[in-house]
Amino acid sequence: MSRILSLLLLASAIVSFHQPGTAAEPQRQRRFIYNSDGGNIFIDKQPPMQPADVYTYVDEVADSQITTFFICPNFGMPLLYPSKVTEMIGTTLDAEKLHAIYEEAAQPEKKTTTARGIANLHALVAAGHDPIGLVVDRAREKGLEVFITWRLNEIHDVQNAESLIVTKFWRDHPEWRVGKHGDEILPLFKEIIGGNSERAVHPIVASWFPGALNFAIPEVRALRLAELRECCERYEIDGLDLDFQRFPIYFPQAAGAQHIAVMSDWVREVRQMTREVGEKRGRPLQLSARILARPEQNRGIGLDPVAWANEGLVDFLVVSHYLRNDFSLPVKEYRRLVPDSLPLYGSIEVEPSTDTYRDIARKLWEDGADGILLFNFFTSRENRGEPPFELLSELGDPATIEAIPTQEQ
Repeated sequence: MSRILSLLLLASAIVSFHQPGTAAEPQRQRRFIYNSDGGNIFIDKQPPMQPADVYTYVDEVADSQITTFFICPNFGMPLLYPSKVTEMIGTTLDAEKLHAIYEEAAQPEKKTTTARGIANLHALVAAGHDPIGLVVDRAREKGLEVFITWRLNEIHDVQNAESLIVTKFWRDHPEWRVGKHGDEILPLFKEIIGGNSERAVHPIVASWFPGALNFAIPEVRALRLAELRECCERYEIDGLDLDFQRFPIYFPQAAGAQHIAVMSDWVREVRQMTREVGEKRGRPLQLSARILARPEQNRGIGLDPVAWANEGLVDFLVVSHYLRNDFSLPVKEYRRLVPDSLPLYGSIEVEPSTDTYRDIARKLWEDGADGILLFNFFTSRENRGEPPFELLSELGDPATIEAIPTQEQ
């Protein structure tokens, strides 16, 4: 074979890595991302958990097509590790309340998830372990790229001010919220969470939105930045993911578009922080963002991910629905708006049907996505049994999906 022909074949192979592109298109990194809600790791097993128990939640997704493990350190608003910046879940409770929680968690006949989570987390810390550190280190040991993914405005259970999963910071500052629990949800937010469709979220979830913290308040942005810095400095991660989709409200409902510059300035601060941490450790720290399904939805709530991408503030974007998959994500539209070099991934929310997962993944690959993120994949354990882990060896490559029959066996 001539040298010229060999070079031509090599060039062809490189171009074919990303099938929708042309010879001039830059090569973007392909990823298959598993997004783990950290809380799910600690809530099911009887206390006290051991490190080996934690590892099983990483091992079950390793040795597949998964390239990247996203671990969320939030347990609602509090954290899953002992923080110097904010609170770990359960650490503000007095001894009597903690004892009651430990007693509840010890009852094997009851599915007391929050109590079990607190008991297991506290047992691991008492034994000298960092719960999130165990996950990060195990994922790295398994050869996975590892990101901390941060739910930037958690509002689970805000109808209950004494909930174990809201923080003292939130309770102490009702004036720093976008509204108050029970306020009417405006049409944009109804659209984002499903409107009147059969896949719309439960009404109680919609009621949480006005209880979110207001990012127009400097103290709110400062706290979140400090929390992110702590994670980046604490763990040997490859990157930080800003999860704007869980939950997608950051400013008073009618004022989102007026605060685009505020949020973009804050993302610049986060980017500067990750660069500083990366320089100190001698290895870059990537920054990604999980964003709303449609470009106009992002701008409507005060986000401008297209501008972030064009300014180089993020290394990749993940386009996502809110807890459902009711239309094809507009990957092609986003591709026209962001730089050619920027990887663009699509999220698949949890589905009851393996065939539906495959159909959505096929469409994402056909539309030019550079990869796929699975969100809430593990939640089938709540009511349907074990997740369909066989999909982790199928969905990460269009070739393997095409080899699977379209009808469930």
